[in-house]
Amino acid sequence: MKETSSFTDKQLFKEISEGNEQAFQLIFKRYYPRMLSFAGKVVKSPHVAEEIVQEVFIRLWEQREVLTEIRNPENYFFIVMRNHAFNYLRAAANEQNRREQLWEALEQRAADASTSLETQEAEQFFEKILSQLSPQQRKIFRMSREEGYSHQQIADELHLSKHTVKKHVADSLKIFKTYLKYFGQVVFVNFLIM
Repeated sequence: MKETSSFTDKQLFKEISEGNEQAFQLIFKRYYPRMLSFAGKVVKSPHVAEEIVQEVFIRLWEQREVLTEIRNPENYFFIVMRNHAFNYLRAAANEQNRREQLWEALEQRAADASTSLETQEAEQFFEKILSQLSPQQRKIFRMSREEGYSHQQIADELHLSKHTVKKHVADSLKIFKTYLKYFGQVVFVNFLIM
C-alpha cells in the first residue's frame, strides 16, 4: 500500500473496509479532535463525549465491510456521531425519568407506611378509649359513628328512647374528648364531629 496520509477519506474508507489498520489510524487522527469537539457541545460532558467518539470508531471498525458504499465519509461520521449523542441524551433523560419515578414511588411507599403506622396507632388508641365505655355506650357509639345510624334509627333498633341514645352519644363524646385532650391526640377530631 502506498503512503496513506495522501489518501482521501473515501480511499481510506476503502482501505479500512479491506482491514487496513494503518488507514483506520489515519482516519482516526483526522476526525477524532473534530468529533470530540462536536460531541462535547451536544452532550456537555468531556468524559461522555470521549466515550461516544470511541463508540463511533469501534462501530466504524466493526462495520468496515460497508464503508465502500459511503459516498461522503465526513457526513457519515457526523451523522453517526449525532445519532450516538442524541441516543445518549435520550437514554440519560429516560434514566433521569426512571430515577424520579423511583424516588416518587419510594416517597409514596414511605408515606403509605407512615400513614399505615399512624392509622394503626390511631385505631389502637380508639379501641382503648372505647374499652372505657359501658357496653351499651360502646354499641350506641359504634352505631352512630361507624355505621352512620341516626339517633332515631338507633333508638328504634335498640328499643330505647331517642333521648337516651343522645345522652349515651354525648357521654361517649365527652370521654373521647377528655382522652384526646389528655393524650394530645387530634387524629380523631374529624371522626368525632362527623
